[in-house]
Amino acid sequence: MFRSKHLLLVVSLLAVLSMVISACAPAATPTPAPAAPATAAPVAKPTDVPAAPKPTDVPKPTDVPAPAVNAYPPAKDLETYTVQTFGDPSELDPAYNYETAGGGMLFNIYEGLTTFDGKDPAKFKAQLAEAIPDPTPTDDGGVQYVWTIKKGVKFHEGQELTAEDVAFSFWRVLLKTDPNTPGFLMTEPFFKVFDAAELVDPSGALDGDPDALKAAKAADLEKACQTVKDAVTFDNAAGTVTMKLAQPWGPFVATISQRWASVTSKEWVAANGEWDGDCKTWQNFYGIASESLALRAITNGTGPYKLDHWTPGEEYVLTAFEGYRDGVPTIKRVVVKNVGEFGTRFASLQAFDADRITPGSPADWAQLDTLVREECNPDTGECKEVNPAGTLRVIKPLLSLSRTDIGLNQAIEETSPFVGSGKLDGEGIPLNFFSDVHIRRAFNYCFDYETYIKDVQFGEAIRSLALTLPGQLGYDGSALYEYDLAKCEEEFKAAELKTEDGTQGVWDVGFYVQLGYNTGNTARQTMAEILASSLSDVSDGKFIVNPVALPWPTYLRVVRVKQIPIGVAGWQEDIHDPHNWYVPYSLTTYGSRFTISQELIDKYTPLISSGATETDQTKRAAIYSELNQLIHDDAPYIIMSVLINRSYEQLYMKGWMGGTSQNPLVSMPGAVNELSKDNVVK
Repeated sequence: MFRSKHLLLVVSLLAVLSMVISACAPAATPTPAPAAPATAAPVAKPTDVPAAPKPTDVPKPTDVPAPAVNAYPPAKDLETYTVQTFGDPSELDPAYNYETAGGGMLFNIYEGLTTFDGKDPAKFKAQLAEAIPDPTPTDDGGVQYVWTIKKGVKFHEGQELTAEDVAFSFWRVLLKTDPNTPGFLMTEPFFKVFDAAELVDPSGALDGDPDALKAAKAADLEKACQTVKDAVTFDNAAGTVTMKLAQPWGPFVATISQRWASVTSKEWVAANGEWDGDCKTWQNFYGIASESLALRAITNGTGPYKLDHWTPGEEYVLTAFEGYRDGVPTIKRVVVKNVGEFGTRFASLQAFDADRITPGSPADWAQLDTLVREECNPDTGECKEVNPAGTLRVIKPLLSLSRTDIGLNQAIEETSPFVGSGKLDGEGIPLNFFSDVHIRRAFNYCFDYETYIKDVQFGEAIRSLALTLPGQLGYDGSALYEYDLAKCEEEFKAAELKTEDGTQGVWDVGFYVQLGYNTGNTARQTMAEILASSLSDVSDGKFIVNPVALPWPTYLRVVRVKQIPIGVAGWQEDIHDPHNWYVPYSLTTYGSRFTISQELIDKYTPLISSGATETDQTKRAAIYSELNQLIHDDAPYIIMSVLINRSYEQLYMKGWMGGTSQNPLVSMPGAVNELSKDNVVK
């Protein structure tokens, strides 16, 4: 997910915990039995016969409650859910946002026609639609969906949802498509293109170039906009929206269940300076930089929470939407703090000031485990006690739909500050350094994969055989690179890149380059350091890779403008299908940011297209197997390992395991309206 990605991914790694909390309620002191009161002797009358005194009843001892030896502190605030993480949303416009930090926030604010049904990333349910319709064939070989929209739904700002709002929201995401947005996921099934600009110029010459697009003929621009409107029509009176796709598309419902298909209010969007739906002006809203978006820091959805405030670099706060049609959530306030230092996050978890934190890497799992009382299996739902004094619950193993890889930019932007001298002279690298396939292969052979899995992922990961994920079509039997310094040296010596005078190669003169990663992500930092160490070793110090930490928004920005020569990039699936790996890594998102050459694009595209449209799964697997071999040989990325995931939470939290928050395609803080806190001391 993450063009930045999901920046997953994903979809998250965990951070260091170092103390064990024991929280037991003090045992009650037994109440002593009171002494029997003295009995007064009766005064006998002369004529009375003294009666035998009755024995005095001794009071029974007061019951002593059993000591609560396994107690843990109750939640401090039942109505507030506090998460501490690192990283910050890049923007809050759902038609533009394509990274995990903002995705988790938007998931709670906005809604779409469909959404995930619980923890299964391949199971869906209607949300703003009454039901999920079956597609019907059209005469031109495409398919059609007719959606009936729920009545009485309110936006946070008071507008009532209409069918036109739904259609308009789809027009926006389709027409805003450029290499930095998730729109390509929508334009492909609708129009068989990856960029809205291709509806104006099919050659792709205008893709990602807002100035060139604005200069196109007005008639062509209006025609492109009308093509989009004709594909998504509405009937307010009937409350229906009709969508016409250019081709059958199996993962269509999966695609529109993500936040980029969120429904916004047309009235509100226009009132806040964004596109108003006029086909004469749509081009003015294409390719706008994130920091200049009209809806960058404001929201208006129909979801269970609305934005209270967002202080970039510090926190965002959501509050329950009192007018939510399914009832006001139990958790009334969501606080997500951006805390770069793990020690601070950990201290908050220990003090029960945070309900969940994001650790930096699996290296922290061992210390987190010292705080675990309950270990739960997400498949069976069974939990077992492992430490009576613990205060956390761990859920494992969890499905991981994300992976972090290393991209090798084949045509670095000339304004890059990360290439040293910009020449092959031992003090830098030329901008076309990674256009040489031998250099890309050498970098693949020089990465110590097993050390990374052992030391960073603590053995809780498996090597990736291909660009896709284990179990997906065509994956099994794919070739992979092993750590081999001899082959690394061999490939560097075979490189064709030469110094400016043509007399020496990279093996002779060496190089200097910077490798970027986002601040606070210790796993990515270690990945960069492992690569730097191996390259130094193989060259006796002539190959220098300098890891550079950048704040998340800064890192995302320099990657998007293609300035990073070597970039650590995480991808969390948008849809659980191989197609969602080949397209972003080869043709769009990362393919664009790491400047995959046109030669490779032309080689991969026919196989990617035939794999998406083939319905026979055996034939589809054969197509992807062939594609995996080509990608291995061309080595555009250093493909890493897939983590076997887990999650930690305070014992008093309820609703995460088995709920939508457990869905690996739903980012932090999860589906908060399904969560609650147990205030009973156990």
